[in-house]
Amino acid sequence: MLELKKYKKSIFILLSVFILIGFAFQLSACSAFTSEEKILTSTSPDNTYTLEAYRVNGGATTDYSIKVYRIDNDSSKSLIYNKYHDYNAEIKWISNYTVSINDVTIDLSKNETYDWRNK
Repeated sequence: MLELKKYKKSIFILLSVFILIGFAFQLSACSAFTSEEKILTSTSPDNTYTLEAYRVNGGATTDYSIKVYRIDNDSSKSLIYNKYHDYNAEIKWISNYTVSINDVTIDLSKNETYDWRNK
């Protein structure tokens, strides 16, 4: 009886490890098929802010989305706009620090962002 319990426990542990490895592989495989294509770069009127817009293709089972990043002086990117079911980006500067992206107004001086998942 004790022998059978050890056998069941070993099988359970081995099966759990295989499931975890499969899950990790699935997550990495999904991100491998997501691509970002730069479609637009825009600079504020006073050259303080630079924005880069990307079209994101999530693969056959998802729609396109648009992501816009603010590029900082050290070349790091900050995501300021993320919208699902969008294919193009239209960026209009309202002032030196306020921008309209696909009719969504963002004040960069207040570190505002837009993410469709939070609406």
